[in-house]
Amino acid sequence: MPVTDRRRFPPPTLPEGVGGPASEELRRRLYLAALGAGAVVLALVWLLTWQRGPYDPYVLYAHPLLLLMCLWTAAWLLRRRSLVVAERVVFVANVLAIGAQMALSLIAPEAAALGLASAAYWMLVALSILSYLLLSARGALLVSLGLYALCVALPWTGLALRGRGPGDLPELVRVQLTCGAILVLLYGLAWYRQHFLLERGERLTLEALANTDALTGLPNRRALYAAVERLLEPSGPYSGQPACLILLDLDHFKGINDRYGHNAGDAVLTQAATRLREHLRGSDTVGRWGGEEYLIVLPGADAAGAEQVAERLRREIGHPPFPEVGRVTASLGVAQAEPGDDLDRWVARADAALYRAKATGRDRVCVGGPPPEPVGG
Repeated sequence: MPVTDRRRFPPPTLPEGVGGPASEELRRRLYLAALGAGAVVLALVWLLTWQRGPYDPYVLYAHPLLLLMCLWTAAWLLRRRSLVVAERVVFVANVLAIGAQMALSLIAPEAAALGLASAAYWMLVALSILSYLLLSARGALLVSLGLYALCVALPWTGLALRGRGPGDLPELVRVQLTCGAILVLLYGLAWYRQHFLLERGERLTLEALANTDALTGLPNRRALYAAVERLLEPSGPYSGQPACLILLDLDHFKGINDRYGHNAGDAVLTQAATRLREHLRGSDTVGRWGGEEYLIVLPGADAAGAEQVAERLRREIGHPPFPEVGRVTASLGVAQAEPGDDLDRWVARADAALYRAKATGRDRVCVGGPPPEPVGG
């Protein structure tokens, strides 16, 4: 079997929001909000400790460094720099901060050791949340478990050297168990999110495939039906506005296939689709109606405006020549929506206008007119 040419069969595009720029922008905004809140907390705790005590070397020396990290990261994000770099800087800074708190808990007095360890556990929760944004659910779980084990072992090591056990400090046990439960919950949420997004992505991909023409990458007839029906909804978003259809047919296309072969014909169809797509508004829809026919849906356009659009598209198809076959022309029929229209009547009028364009010499645009009368028995 021949290998599929991916240039001729482009993959469908998923809707915005399934990852990509929209998701990255949302993360950037969330990080800026979190950094702002964190900077305020760091500054307030440092000021209170410096003015009133008690003396806490971690707050007095580590908090200014973390505050500088927050300010630098916020400036980095506001300048639209790499999100990955900012995430890694915050991650490493928080790991170092947790390590510093745990190290100090080994040598600090017993009361201070409890406070240092408790603060480290809540920082560990925040770091775990960031891990699930940076890594896979499994990778983030391993990081969280490793840091949690370290945060449990070090305080008890220091206390054991002083002859103290879990029964002597139930408050530390409670904080550790609470932190562990939160980490388990975070993993459960991350696992659910990962599988939910996977299933949603697969569903959206199947929907895109069902509504996409495999050759041109344009919406297929099924998708065009939905686009036209939306314009005809009495209470829909386009109710009361004009709308037009343009039915475009490439002239003498059978001759192109017969003379140059079907591969050249497929290339013409794909390139024609690109030319049409590039010269329409974002609100317009162009799709492959069938064979060498394309249907263009123009919300908010009356017959005069649609005729101008059709003339522009006709010129774009005719020039420049197609590399494989030379110059190709197109005939176009335009029909404006009328009261009481349904999909069949509206498309039939566009088809009738296209038929007149073909019958009167091709390479032209015809507008309006009643649908052809059905031929009897």
